[in-house]
Amino acid sequence: MSTLPKKPQSAFRVLHTADWHLGKLLNDKSRDEEHQRFLDWLLDVVKVQEVDAIILAGDVFDTANPPQSALARYYDFVSGLFRQGNCALVVIAGNHDSAAQLEAPKQALHALSTHVAGFLAEVPENRILCLPSAENPQVAIALLPFLRDRDLRVGKGGEGADEIRAQIVAGIKERYEEAAKAAANITCPVLATGHLTVLGASTSDSERDIHIGGLGAITSDSFPDTFSYVALGHLHRPQATDDANRVRYAGSPIALSFSETSDIKEVRILDVTKEGIAQHGLPIPVSRKLEQIRTTNAELEEVLGRFTPDPGELRTWAEVVVEDATLEDDLIERVNKLTENREFDVLKVMRGRSVAITGMSVGDATDDEAIESLLDQPSQVFEHLLAKHEQLDASEIEELKAAFAVLMDLDAQSEPIGAS
Repeated sequence: MSTLPKKPQSAFRVLHTADWHLGKLLNDKSRDEEHQRFLDWLLDVVKVQEVDAIILAGDVFDTANPPQSALARYYDFVSGLFRQGNCALVVIAGNHDSAAQLEAPKQALHALSTHVAGFLAEVPENRILCLPSAENPQVAIALLPFLRDRDLRVGKGGEGADEIRAQIVAGIKERYEEAAKAAANITCPVLATGHLTVLGASTSDSERDIHIGGLGAITSDSFPDTFSYVALGHLHRPQATDDANRVRYAGSPIALSFSETSDIKEVRILDVTKEGIAQHGLPIPVSRKLEQIRTTNAELEEVLGRFTPDPGELRTWAEVVVEDATLEDDLIERVNKLTENREFDVLKVMRGRSVAITGMSVGDATDDEAIESLLDQPSQVFEHLLAKHEQLDASEIEELKAAFAVLMDLDAQSEPIGAS
């Protein structure tokens, strides 16, 4: 385990993590083993590094209806953390989570030193959690989960995309300003949580838009100065979004797609004292490596022959992209023969080619990536469809785009059947 500076005697040590996506599949392959190894490592970190509280900034699960194995893994971690003692767990809902499901056992979890915010508390004062206790606070945390459309604005007919965007951004700022005002008289450092998109941050291809057509992106200066640190989730690459290192994404603990193969995953350690906050990144051990192999038809055999991944705890998974392959090439059979009895598993074999639709482009995408890209861009597909209807004037197109965006938002934010 990488070493950290010794915990200052007067510090309250907080660990920031996010985007676990328990229950996640990668090309129908379970990530359970990787997640379990991460959670086991995290329990060790809490003990060795004397962590007083963990902030889990959303997307605990990969879907609103996670499999039982994912639920069991989450609750096993909660109970294991409680048995170790002296560490609180603070959990907010992300856009992948069912807020109702996270909050259902809220009272029981509170008895296990776990504090859950699935829905936004209506009263701003109720969004503030003081740790280790309200009577002896060393840190205060403003609990803002993923903010749904109904938390931010009251929609009206005939609104255009620009108007909706302005309302959402204004609504997000207002919710944080309310929390800052509620914490104004607190004398200890105040942190905030969030699960949203900050403009300028680096994304991967395993995230999806949080708000309608990406309309909810804000800037780093949207968070009041009251907050000494803003612990964010949603983007899977660990990063700061401002020069002051005050607004940060923890990133996901494992690579969730082949676009994240070069990412160095970490948890963020905060030593909170009356004088301020000292930050440290703690790299997460990689139990399974993901590799993307890009080659051509002519070089396929040679490239695969010399590909030797570094050994890990678990077998390496690879994605093979043949840039100049044609539809006639039987790539899967050929790659399977070339990689038989090798020390890695090929999860996906794809053709690489440019795929374009009038007004849209997915660049140098593979066949499967192109399809997935279009499915992940329903707003652009809808706009492409509208462009074909020449009888529509500009105002009608704007109204239809706004209406479609609202439908997308309602679909993305609806609770699954049986969740409430």
